[in-house]
Amino acid sequence: MPIPLIEISLSNTSIQEEEQISLFDDSNQRERAYALAETIDDIRLRYGTNSVLRASSHLPHSTSRYRNGLMGGHKA
Repeated sequence: MPIPLIEISLSNTSIQEEEQISLFDDSNQRERAYALAETIDDIRLRYGTNSVLRASSHLPHSTSRYRNGLMGGHKA
């Protein structure tokens, strides 16, 4: 009997101490991008998933704010 749908979920997939880098990447830019991502994560944890969004998420056809509200247990 065929299986109609299989869902796979991953969590805690990154280890902060390990990182693959390139000789051609700008290390300062990479560190700034990492710091920005960490800051955005901290804001979302404190104020909810919809606290930091792309501007396109506020367009009438966007579903990201609605989908964020469906992720039970998080502030919306």
